[in-house]
Amino acid sequence: MLEPLLRGESMNYATGMDGTLGWLIFLASVITYVYHALTLVFIFRKAGLKTWPAWVPLFNIWRLLQLGGQKGWWVLVALIPVVGTIAYLVFLIIAGINIQTALGKPGVFYLLALFLTPVWYGILAWDSSTWQPRHTPIVPASGYEGATP
Repeated sequence: MLEPLLRGESMNYATGMDGTLGWLIFLASVITYVYHALTLVFIFRKAGLKTWPAWVPLFNIWRLLQLGGQKGWWVLVALIPVVGTIAYLVFLIIAGINIQTALGKPGVFYLLALFLTPVWYGILAWDSSTWQPRHTPIVPASGYEGATP
């Protein structure tokens, strides 16, 4: 282990000797992205929305906010450090509660979103619930399946 250092070679401890850690992080990121997009596809499908936005970064959260009755541009506010991020999270939580309520889940179910977000998304996506909103989604008409561009 010290031999490369004695020969004057540097070691990159952040990625391991052969970059394995970097590849594992990349692979975990891709798996997380695909899982999140797939859950959004099924949630959007339940709500009657077009599903392609689920695969577009930032726009997928924009559409999720709209589905939950919030303005989509809150996702851009999240780019403002600290205050913007806090404001965005508040509106994302409101949207999440509205979406889960529209899918027949009680308010306390949102605790699952706070502590086990991937499980929360999975249940909303793949259970047998149907879309019956009590709030008004603000998705433009073009965002619904069957709408003409």
